[in-house]
Amino acid sequence: MLDQIAYEKKLISEGKPGSGTLVSNLVRASEQPQDRKDFNPTARSKPLSIDEILGNIFVFNFAGHDTTSISLAYALFLLVAHPEVQDWISEEINFYLASEDNPSQWQYEATFPKLQRCLAVLLETLRLYNPIPGVPKHTGSRPQHLTLSDNKTLNIPANTLVVPNLQALHTHPRYWGFDSLIWRPSRWITSSLSSTPTTTIKTDLKTTFSTEKLLTPKKGTFIAWSEGLQNCPGKKFAQVEFVATMARLFKGHRAEAVPRFEGESLHDARARVLDVVRDSNVELLLGMREPGC
Repeated sequence: MLDQIAYEKKLISEGKPGSGTLVSNLVRASEQPQDRKDFNPTARSKPLSIDEILGNIFVFNFAGHDTTSISLAYALFLLVAHPEVQDWISEEINFYLASEDNPSQWQYEATFPKLQRCLAVLLETLRLYNPIPGVPKHTGSRPQHLTLSDNKTLNIPANTLVVPNLQALHTHPRYWGFDSLIWRPSRWITSSLSSTPTTTIKTDLKTTFSTEKLLTPKKGTFIAWSEGLQNCPGKKFAQVEFVATMARLFKGHRAEAVPRFEGESLHDARARVLDVVRDSNVELLLGMREPGC
């Protein structure tokens, strides 16, 4: 990594464009302000040190890789335990991508906005099994004043760490209904055809999909990527990566539980997979205790 940083610094010193990678952008941010063409003497920003560059690279890799891979793992286990949801997303995938056999030709603008059910699987998985148990916030050197929905003001002292409880928020029956503890991706899809869940609508697929919309939760009730000006910068990338994976896997395939011993039925094998998911704990991030069981 240090060699790559040195290489990027060499390119900059020679007046050449960088590689355009994250490392390149961070190295450019490490230049002394007066050496930059866009130098603003009134700006209060400081150049990044080598340690800060390495720290940022670690955070981007850790936050952008581990969290998404954890979400994919949980979603796949849950889809194995709920084959009806596999049918539900496969119906959407094969409707929109029926003639698209080459994934390398799939276009973001034409495909991603349509695969709402696939995205619903991610949102529902994050609602119940968010890799990060809390989103820490800090008031800094000054107290902060929050105005609540009932117009009450909450005064938070300076130098206070606040960690919202995501699991409590994401499973509160007031916002998510009586079945808030149940993994049900269809809760994220609404239809103008009926007030009932879309799974009960009996109509042609073209009409069904044309009337389906992704639910927008009440502000503050779903903060899987945090919220506000400092929300996760990798949110859209994670969504696109997840949806693309779902489309690639379930366009022509299924995921199924494999019985582990003689006499274990398929139903029991699916129940075992669900038990593995439920037996999770948080170390640094959320994880299944025995994913190989």
